[in-house]
Amino acid sequence: MASTEELRATRARMELALEQLQRERGADDADVGIALRDLGRITHELGEMEDAQALLRRAIAIHTETLGAEHPDTATDINHLGLVLHDIGDLDAAHNAFERALSIDEAHFGNNHTHVARDVNNLAGVLRDMGDNFSARTALQWSLRIYVDQLGEEHTTTRSVARNLRLLG
Repeated sequence: MASTEELRATRARMELALEQLQRERGADDADVGIALRDLGRITHELGEMEDAQALLRRAIAIHTETLGAEHPDTATDINHLGLVLHDIGDLDAAHNAFERALSIDEAHFGNNHTHVARDVNNLAGVLRDMGDNFSARTALQWSLRIYVDQLGEEHTTTRSVARNLRLLG
């Protein structure tokens, strides 16, 4: 994991790149949305939750406008917002975000894609924290099946989901 200093330096570089991209392509370009999402992720890692939410909500708005509400990039933005909402303890909003991202990704990719596995895994964390261990276990089992099928049993993501499932009991 990167140190706080490294994350701040990365964020500063990303902010400069975002400014340049906005000058070149305009504030509402789809690539600006990707840059905002990435900046939101770093800001989230730094623990600056309000700023992370604002960046991710702007990315969602741009991608909804330029690519559509049902586009996988929009789902990825929503998924990342769900992570922030989960971390600040807004479980209902995080649950809704992960369900929405899952709906978009399932419609676009089918039910055996790594994007779907990511969404289901994140949803499982919220379900666990809401006290619904049965649904969390079911979600983790689904996520694990996808990751095993798509990435193999030894992939770090597959192993992480398997560990989460074991810890759930």
